[in-house]
Amino acid sequence: MDPNECYKELYCDGGTLAEYALAQSLKQDLWMWYPHFGSSVFSLDLDQVLSLCPMLETINNIAKIKHAIVTNMTPNDHYKLHIDETAGPRINMLLQSQNSFSTFIDVNNNKTVHMNYQPNKLYIFNTQVPHTIFNFEGDRYLFSIEFEEHKSVLPYRGFVKRLRREEKLTGSLSLIH
Repeated sequence: MDPNECYKELYCDGGTLAEYALAQSLKQDLWMWYPHFGSSVFSLDLDQVLSLCPMLETINNIAKIKHAIVTNMTPNDHYKLHIDETAGPRINMLLQSQNSFSTFIDVNNNKTVHMNYQPNKLYIFNTQVPHTIFNFEGDRYLFSIEFEEHKSVLPYRGFVKRLRREEKLTGSLSLIH
């Protein structure tokens, strides 16, 4: 199982965005969060997110961003193995975690790829490869970008190609290969 088919790290320091997203999440009242497949979700101000991360502004010109959210997973919880129903790729950044992991699973060949999030790093996440999350202790907060286009129009590989094309044309974006 090739990790590049599961995720790619973007060259971008997401530190300022991470600080903003986590601070907004921690100060929100519970009624501001809504349930979403076993976790809680809070929507961020997209204009503020784009202003804090110019790379996301560039990406928004390539593939329109639907929204920016933070998900919260409580201790001793997991998100069952799944493939997202309609979403194509997402851009994710782990904001806070004490003891959790995300894993992609090739169920036919019994192979796994561990998603080893690094602090303040943004990743293109392939939602169409079976994946799961386990959170063992402390609240886990994840920043996530979803795009307007359906997975059939914006698949993971097609999105990566769009970004590489933009990189070649303008030099404004870099992906880790």
